[in-house]
Amino acid sequence: ESSGEEGSTVVRKERRRETPNPMIQKTRRCTKERPSYAVSSSDEEDPSKEVGVTYKSTRSAKPVGPEDMGATAVYELDTEKEKDAQAIFERSQKIQEELRGKEDDKIYRGINNYQKYVKPKDTSMGNASSGMVRKGPIRAPEHLRATVRWDYQPDICKDYKETGFCGFGDSCKFLHDRSDYKHGWQIERELDEGRYGVNDEEDYEVSSDEEDMPFKCFICRSSFKNPVVTKCRHYFCESCALQHYRKSQRCYVCDKQTNGVFNPAKELMAKLEKHKGEEEEESEHSDHGEDPQ
Repeated sequence: ESSGEEGSTVVRKERRRETPNPMIQKTRRCTKERPSYAVSSSDEEDPSKEVGVTYKSTRSAKPVGPEDMGATAVYELDTEKEKDAQAIFERSQKIQEELRGKEDDKIYRGINNYQKYVKPKDTSMGNASSGMVRKGPIRAPEHLRATVRWDYQPDICKDYKETGFCGFGDSCKFLHDRSDYKHGWQIERELDEGRYGVNDEEDYEVSSDEEDMPFKCFICRSSFKNPVVTKCRHYFCESCALQHYRKSQRCYVCDKQTNGVFNPAKELMAKLEKHKGEEEEESEHSDHGEDPQ
């Protein structure tokens, strides 16, 4: 009995059954996971009929794609080259040459290809296929990628430009620049007014408003009536300026060309009204100050 109980025992570790996990990928698949297909007797005899995927070779060692690997790529974001206005015009010209001298065959060839019985004159506008000399849209350049950004916001820190101090310091997202550059619209306005590029010594002189504004007309030597101002900043009565303009188109004071431009002198009119109001107040105070006897 003891000899039978002391027999050899073998301990085998039970292997866990592997379940297919989609999160685990292997290069070698288990034979149990391979799909089994029903194989007919004819397929067993002919192994060449097994399922397989083949790709036809180009028989060339060159890489796929353009030879320059896209270094000279063509701009194709606009209208396709075969569908733009220039291509339509060239096709229409070719069809007109084929139909010239033939009878109408009653075939519709599109809205741009109607038969023309009168040939246009041999000019660049009539027969040239280039869009630069014809009316209509122009073909965009193929090898030029133009990017345009209209910057109406200069993104300059206003506090730093005006005061030289900014609370954000170096972390400010705007440019810290105190230089004075004119915008495009300011330069265009000066060009229209004829003031662009004119540097006078008086530009840097500080003068009072009383010295700038005259109190009498230069022509009639009397008080202003409907004052007007020229481009050269000289003030006249409206009637005096028009009468002088009939004789000469130049300014009465500095002899510069006025071009017939006489703007209403709003600043001078406001100053005259203010001065008139002050005189009336002074006269009222003087009248009240006198003691009646």
